[in-house]
Amino acid sequence: MAKILLVASVTAFLVIGVSHASLAQTVPTPGPTNPNQPNPQAQPGATIVINPTERECEKGWSPDLKWTKEQFDDFCGKLKASK
Repeated sequence: MAKILLVASVTAFLVIGVSHASLAQTVPTPGPTNPNQPNPQAQPGATIVINPTERECEKGWSPDLKWTKEQFDDFCGKLKASK
């Protein structure tokens, strides 16, 4: 009788252990994603400020440049003062 109880209890522990382990072995679900929202750091020039070069400052500002006249004059003034 004791042998049957021993086998039954060992079997019960194995069944409980295996079922518990199978519940713990789940694949995690991925977190929320938004593929429609671009990464601002991946866009060229989004985080890097490119100032006019010394040669561009010597040529002077023109309307076809990417800086406003105020931005251009401000940076070129600082560039000349730092030399």
